[in-house]
Amino acid sequence: MSWARACAGVVIGLAPLLAAAQQPGVPAESDAVRAALVPFKDLMQRLPTPLRERLLAHARSWAALTPVEQAQLRENLSAWDDLAPQQKLALRERFYAWEHLDGATQAAALAAAERFAQLPDEAREHWRARFAALDPAQRRQYLFDPSSRSAMQLANELFPFIPATEQAATLAMLRELTPEQVTVLRRQLARLPPARRDNQRQHLLELDPAARAKALDEGS
Repeated sequence: MSWARACAGVVIGLAPLLAAAQQPGVPAESDAVRAALVPFKDLMQRLPTPLRERLLAHARSWAALTPVEQAQLRENLSAWDDLAPQQKLALRERFYAWEHLDGATQAAALAAAERFAQLPDEAREHWRARFAALDPAQRRQYLFDPSSRSAMQLANELFPFIPATEQAATLAMLRELTPEQVTVLRRQLARLPPARRDNQRQHLLELDPAARAKALDEGS
């Protein structure tokens, strides 16, 4: 696999890394970084600044790897190329979810993975089978931290449909509600036909947190 393909894979998100933009006055890049950017010389001139900075950051990261690590990355990217589109989509979703977990939840997940790895083969197969038997929507919830899972479950209970573009905002809103406010919201929605529940959801989204809390507190 060429370096061009390897870096392109990194850029689309397989191994995103944060790095500061190169500013005037910063020392010139190393020979290794400049060599890594040679295949992208023309592309760099056409990219918007954020993407150009990101590509530069990945070139620096690549140059910092040992030859063994570079070979492993090429191998990983080759395996990625061989995956079916649905598998790539699922892995991107898992990576996105992992990146958005808080530190405590990430640590707990890693500790759980270590405990799982120490279980007997029969026990691991048992738990894998139980997980595979869950509804796809239920399995997806386990990608997220407990507060997000609770909000997703609540959203599924309260609203018949949430547009993809409004899911994040809706979940953020539900996470902010107190148990008392959730009780009020349940009561309000119970009086509405399913077709009108989305109007109430959109109305609450349009309110700022203080106004939303006031509306729900007054409705108790």
